[in-house]
Amino acid sequence: MNKIFLIGNLGRDPELRVTPTGVQVCTFTLATGERRKDPATSQWVDHTEWHNVICFGKAAELCSKYLKKGSQVFVEGRLQTRKWVDQSGVQRQTTEVVASNVRFLSRASAAEPSFSEDDEILKSLQSAESLEPLTDEEEIPF
Repeated sequence: MNKIFLIGNLGRDPELRVTPTGVQVCTFTLATGERRKDPATSQWVDHTEWHNVICFGKAAELCSKYLKKGSQVFVEGRLQTRKWVDQSGVQRQTTEVVASNVRFLSRASAAEPSFSEDDEILKSLQSAESLEPLTDEEEIPF
């Protein structure tokens, strides 16, 4: 399973571009943080991890319109690694989060939307009156 959930703050304003086929693509960096105890000094230190996030279509448009540097967001998606050769012939590689769900968490106007490509699936699951539990034969063996 390739699934990632992040809550963090944008490190820069989102960048919107359009592919030659007309698909909108938005990219931004997301900073997540944690406190760690330094084994050498026994002091607590803050550690920031940076994530490259990419989203497409209507989600890209909404993110570029409503998010800005410092905005807090919840991102759900999958990790993807891309490789390419740059203009000088050097092989490059990047790992990014391809967002399927972005929720805007910063205090802002109530008009700011959030998006989810899975909204219809989630609505149908939430409206289901009962879900059949797995039988012993169907259980996952790990």
